[in-house]
Amino acid sequence: MNSSDKNSMGLDPETKENIARVLWMNEYNPGLIPPEIMEKINEEKNSGLAFGERMQKRLADLLASPESFTPDYTERYETFLTYSSEMSPHQAYSMTNLLGQDSVRGYKELTSNFILKVPECDRPQLLYQVGWHFFVGTAFDADKKEYGVQMMFWHYSLLPPDMAEDEGLSDEENQIVEMHLAISVADKRHYRSRPVVVAGTTGLIGFSDTPYAYEFGKNKLTSQAKDAIFPIRLEAWSIDNRQEIPVEIAIDITLNQTKGYILNGDKGMSPSCGGIGTLYYSVPNLQVDPAVSRLSIGGEKIQLTGGKFWYDHQWGTGFMPQGSTRPEPLRAFVLTQEQKSVPGWDWMEIQFDDNTEIALSALHTPANIGFYFQTGPNPPGTMTADAKGSYILQNGAHSQINATIQVTEWVKSVVSDGPYAATSTWYPNRVEVTVNTNIVPADKRNFVMVPIVLTGQQGFFGSGAQYSEGAVDIESPGGKKIGVGFLESVNYADGRKQILRLAGLPDNDDMVRLISPPAVSEILRIEALAFLEIPKNRRELEEELMNCKGT
Repeated sequence: MNSSDKNSMGLDPETKENIARVLWMNEYNPGLIPPEIMEKINEEKNSGLAFGERMQKRLADLLASPESFTPDYTERYETFLTYSSEMSPHQAYSMTNLLGQDSVRGYKELTSNFILKVPECDRPQLLYQVGWHFFVGTAFDADKKEYGVQMMFWHYSLLPPDMAEDEGLSDEENQIVEMHLAISVADKRHYRSRPVVVAGTTGLIGFSDTPYAYEFGKNKLTSQAKDAIFPIRLEAWSIDNRQEIPVEIAIDITLNQTKGYILNGDKGMSPSCGGIGTLYYSVPNLQVDPAVSRLSIGGEKIQLTGGKFWYDHQWGTGFMPQGSTRPEPLRAFVLTQEQKSVPGWDWMEIQFDDNTEIALSALHTPANIGFYFQTGPNPPGTMTADAKGSYILQNGAHSQINATIQVTEWVKSVVSDGPYAATSTWYPNRVEVTVNTNIVPADKRNFVMVPIVLTGQQGFFGSGAQYSEGAVDIESPGGKKIGVGFLESVNYADGRKQILRLAGLPDNDDMVRLISPPAVSEILRIEALAFLEIPKNRRELEEELMNCKGT
């Protein structure tokens, strides 16, 4: 046994599997890993004891400095301390997602005046809490067979940047990155790998911008130009383990830009209030370059002849977990309001055949609470929800629009994958859309989103939450195909017990209670009201509310 074999034996089996997959290996073999990467893997900062020590310092810091007008998380953090002396990277990541609203402290705060600069903004924004680069699209082969493709790099900063620096971590080493890869074959099957979760301490996460290259092991987003992100090449490989026989899936797709950047929300702030929220833009109608684009499913290589993709880049602080605003008057104000928000959403991208597009988002609401977390034998009925978004012309000009969606068919998710258990949750599987804004031509104001596979396109986040994401055909009410798109549904399943298991915590009812949103005491509400009666605090609140964008 050589020294690299001996040292890496301290890694848990799942960490080894993730390292192998990000390096396009069927199993972990230290002898095939580049020596410089093996050296990083064997460093002390990549050990389970180091991840546990950093988590315990994080928890101790939160306990030592409780925030005003924020729920009390003392019991939660003290309990986590007893389970975090030694952790895998995946466990540390999942536990971080279970921290309270005060966990946003120390991360880079959002601006109230976002200015898009490219390609600078296309970089991974590692000083914020979370961010993702997201590509989805529909492609075709020479026989006009249709394929839906999803590739996403999702990065999460485990520690606030200053704390990470104190621990001797670079910005890249402070990241957890997970890759999502899925291919749907129309009228056949949805192939999806479980999320590949790897820590930056392995040395497997890298970025450069001359030209743009974002690397996650051997998986890459690489610009084909010197000073811009597009054209971009997407390269990824993984394994679908959802059925008895594993299936390797891979993509090598180059996309050409045809339109400019679309700022979502309020000029790219979606939202930005009191330092928390997200910054968010899109690039639609990315054209597949047929000369250099292909898929692989189970060893079968498929040359692509065309297709359309969509790029989203979104990042921010206070998104996962939901964070509290930074200015004290805003925190007090939030406590005095009746809490009506329900986490989750449905997101839709529609790319019409005439090279116009629509993007829509329908946030979950208390009125539709009866359609979420449904696991019974029968699907829910028809769900109606309001949606907002953009209509994009051929020349890239875009306008804000409103719409109504109706979910008329559902599919139950019964997939499981390694540590991710089946949720048996009902997800939207057919959506009828009515656009209520007259700027959209009449023949595009009513259409139906029909999945290209009807058996479900669900996946899991590395933190444990489940979601649905898959390609759809866009049809007129009469059934004529008029475009392609993607449908995403988030927070329909109750993932609390799964997240607990992935974090190395018991998944009993007491622990579920502990990680659920704590009740706000009446005394704390009274204190918040009294605080806001002070003229100075009231003036500051009014100024902060005026700076809130995209809410």
